[in-house]
Amino acid sequence: MKQDTGMKIPMGVILGMIATLVVPACVNASDHGSGAAEDTEIVVETVVDGLQRPWALAFLPGEGDLALVTERTGRLNLVNLADGSREQISGLPAIATPGRGGLLDVVLHPEFAAGEQNWVYITYVTQGSGGYAMTLGRGRLDLAGRALSEFEELFVATPYDSGNHYGARMVFDDAGYLYVTSGDRQAPHRLQAQHPSQDLQSYHGKTLRLYADGSIPDDNPFVGNPDALDAIYTYGHRNHQGMAVHPETGDIWQNEHGEGDGDEINVLRISDGSAAGSNYGWPIATYGRDYRSGAEVGVLPPQNPDTVDPVHWWERGDDGGFPPSGMAFYMGNAFPAWRGHMLMGNLADQYLARFDTDNFGVVDGRSQGHEHEYRLLEGRGWRIRDVRVHPETGYIYVLVDANSAPLVRLRPQD
Repeated sequence: MKQDTGMKIPMGVILGMIATLVVPACVNASDHGSGAAEDTEIVVETVVDGLQRPWALAFLPGEGDLALVTERTGRLNLVNLADGSREQISGLPAIATPGRGGLLDVVLHPEFAAGEQNWVYITYVTQGSGGYAMTLGRGRLDLAGRALSEFEELFVATPYDSGNHYGARMVFDDAGYLYVTSGDRQAPHRLQAQHPSQDLQSYHGKTLRLYADGSIPDDNPFVGNPDALDAIYTYGHRNHQGMAVHPETGDIWQNEHGEGDGDEINVLRISDGSAAGSNYGWPIATYGRDYRSGAEVGVLPPQNPDTVDPVHWWERGDDGGFPPSGMAFYMGNAFPAWRGHMLMGNLADQYLARFDTDNFGVVDGRSQGHEHEYRLLEGRGWRIRDVRVHPETGYIYVLVDANSAPLVRLRPQD
């Protein structure tokens, strides 16, 4: 349905009423490992409240302290990060909201700051014959008019299906290619080699690689293969809801929901091209286990030489797994000790994790580095949906997944 232009919702009064909370950035005694307490103290501020199932955030460069925030219910908000006011952006396409679907990710064209490519990209769910599909589209941002214009649908991750697991995260790499995750739509793992994630004629359980206009690059790994779809870049994924470009290597990192734990972090080696056409294993090679029986789903990843092993994972018993969501690499100046670390939201366990990824590795067949996970925002009951680092201030912005949810800001204590 078309989105109405919303009324401006002043939040200054609300911000004035909300107490600023100061919490130490240290590891709890109950957390993994023995990470030492840090000297940094974090101020946690509510920027805006009352969001309905927010999913993603994108900062607007060169426009003051403004950001776009999606709500799964089908609203795109323009949020003033300085005073907490928000306005609704009109001009969105028809958006279906089944289950965990709706309006999902939002990113800007990489040349947006130059003002020449004022494209805003969104992933959202559309309805078609057989169910629903994750869809990619873009429109030009008319900031003065609070609207998207010239909106165009760029790609539909067919086939339409009735399941959840949409994936739907987007990033642009340093060369300007657009990568989009498409989840496996909850297809049963018992299908094994016939699972949609392993089927190269389905866009489910894949990472897609496109040009900025939605067209398919000629050098995608399966172009010219009559048994595969041209937009596929990697396959064998379950539900990869977090994705970020490593600031030093240019490689793309993804997190992925496992089954019965088996959550994992993968690296798409863009820098050397080895990720192209790679199989990341689901469900034929995974640390996941059947939800009900606890039985192994497939072989363990190292036992299948044709699949790519995760760089970090959680097995059953690893403190309940890590149901992941948005992720970002920290390269700001506000928290200098954290530079190069990865931030990642945890949904079920309700905290924001910071990882020193230099400590990831495998010893005796087990993933290492859990002791270098530092937990933030614990005890607040917040399912963390997305995390972003402000490119100028280095402050960390976090979206909480709830029917009436806040956008919060983390900054150092003055």
